[in-house]
Amino acid sequence: MNSDLEVPFRAFLRTVIAQPEDHTRFLNLLSLLEHIGSRKIMLSQMKGILTQDILKHLAEETRHAFFFKREAEKLAGHKLEGYSDAETLACGPGKLYFGRLDAGLTRPLGEVHAETGYLWVSLVVELRAIWVYRLYQQELIAANYPLPLKGIIAEEDKHLIDMIDRLAEIGFDTAAALDSAQTLEKTLFARLFIALDAGVSQPVAA
Repeated sequence: MNSDLEVPFRAFLRTVIAQPEDHTRFLNLLSLLEHIGSRKIMLSQMKGILTQDILKHLAEETRHAFFFKREAEKLAGHKLEGYSDAETLACGPGKLYFGRLDAGLTRPLGEVHAETGYLWVSLVVELRAIWVYRLYQQELIAANYPLPLKGIIAEEDKHLIDMIDRLAEIGFDTAAALDSAQTLEKTLFARLFIALDAGVSQPVAA
């Protein structure tokens, strides 16, 4: 489904990696998105059953947010207080992407198991995160930029498997719902990508 996005997104990543200020803001955006994900896990399960698996997922998403924030500050050479528009690439569109995706996926569910909404949104988000992080890792390696994402990608892969298995346990038909969910997610991600691309500095021609 994402073949038409891969070439332009790789070009965007190459531009960002080559420009430290934009790269810092992109890293801070990744931190923000991971933070939003961890917060949504916590809020969605406040009245649910907070299992060990859910707490582990919450802890790992929080650690991912910390990882990207630390790398952003390392590149910037100073602390980044929160996620301001000036220090975060496409901050507003990033929040809109997550909020609209969450609403669009959970609204049609109706009365379901307490975990279903959290699991379903997490699964769809993990698919996008894995796609982004794998391309990002490849472009980082090509640019000789020392930022290993292998551990984060492995954890996101494990999260995805866990979501699929748990949804099957509680009787949710993932296969039947996935196409429409991914279509929605791709539409929202494409809008975010437009904002990302518009937010970076254009390289000066040699």
